[in-house]
Amino acid sequence: MIEECGVRRVMDVFGGKWKVNILWAICKREGIRFNQLRREVKGITNVMLTRSLETLIEKNLVARKDFQTIPPHVEYYLTDKGRELVPFMQALDAWGRENL
Repeated sequence: MIEECGVRRVMDVFGGKWKVNILWAICKREGIRFNQLRREVKGITNVMLTRSLETLIEKNLVARKDFQTIPPHVEYYLTDKGRELVPFMQALDAWGRENL
């Protein structure tokens, strides 16, 4: 049955332009702040970055750490579940560099 397809479920979360790019940027710089993340993910708006991060946090792929300071200091990290995706993202990166 198509609803049970793992690929479809993955694409429901990662479909679109930004989420894999966000995960890749976080993966390369564990403990990244919002503005640095926005610079790493070229072309993304603040609104889209915020929405995408909310989804990734909701799916337990990214964690948000608030340092409770003034000025505000928040960093984003991959969760254990998010780190499971790193080998797949590395393979996609290598394939893209070789073939595209």
